Amino acid sequence: MTLDVKKMVFGFYKLIGWSALALTLKMAPSAAADNPVADEPIKQKPLPLLSQAPPSHFGGNLSLYTWIAGVSGHFGIGPYSRNVDASFIDINSQSRQFPIGFMGRMEGYYDRLGLFVDGNYMNINLKPRYGEISQGLDSHLGLMDVGVIYRLFGPPPSEIPSLIGQKKSNRLDLYLGSRTLWVDNSLQSPGWIGQIRPGISKSNALTSPILGGRMTVDFTPEIFVSADGNVGGFGVQNVSFTGGIQGLIGYRFSAYEMPASVELGYKALKYSIEPQGPLATNVLLNGPFLGLTSYW
Repeated sequence: MTLDVKKMVFGFYKLIGWSALALTLKMAPSAAADNPVADEPIKQKPLPLLSQAPPSHFGGNLSLYTWIAGVSGHFGIGPYSRNVDASFIDINSQSRQFPIGFMGRMEGYYDRLGLFVDGNYMNINLKPRYGEISQGLDSHLGLMDVGVIYRLFGPPPSEIPSLIGQKKSNRLDLYLGSRTLWVDNSLQSPGWIGQIRPGISKSNALTSPILGGRMTVDFTPEIFVSADGNVGGFGVQNVSFTGGIQGLIGYRFSAYEMPASVELGYKALKYSIEPQGPLATNVLLNGPFLGLTSYW
């Protein structure tokens, strides 16, 4: 009897256990249906983004060049004058010192409008026609261009550093400004038995307007070409004409995380000064140059 009671009690609890398990499994899907969030993975709220600085409207570049120029034209000082026509290859045969010019250009922009300063310097020491008359004619030439420049089409200069490794669209810049030409012609005459007699020297600084344009085209993200031309003078301060053209091919790279480029090109610069007292100059300088430019 006792054994039968135990079996009955054990069977009762066993029935209760199986019934509870079946009820739990039956209610689980309905609970999940009532709470759809239970099946979704827990999503973390995104962290607030740090405020990003607005893009800068300012941009610019700095270029430094070495210019190996030939000389063609007329130099005059008082009763003495000298005509010369020598390319950059054979200029050394007519010059006491190899003439190497230096150029520098800096541009600063706000969006598409900017300012530029462009400087050129050339020292020419011509050999004398007759050694007993003079030691030769020296001419120091300096040009400084200052003006405003506007990017007519193409990306604004402030975006150039952010476009590293990308091929940029064609760019056209127009500029207007003034060119100050400083000329110093001097002639030193030797005296008897090596003595030096007082020479003749004349210098002057002349400023005249210029206007020009520059076109730049990318072949690849790294390789580009550029052409620049300007004219000026127009008779202001006896400068009957001044003008220049240059063409270059460049290669872009990054130096210490700063965009830069190296350029190889050819430049021609002409100026003609109407005779002012003892000073007269009508010269064409032309030759190759090598430059380096940094952008920001």
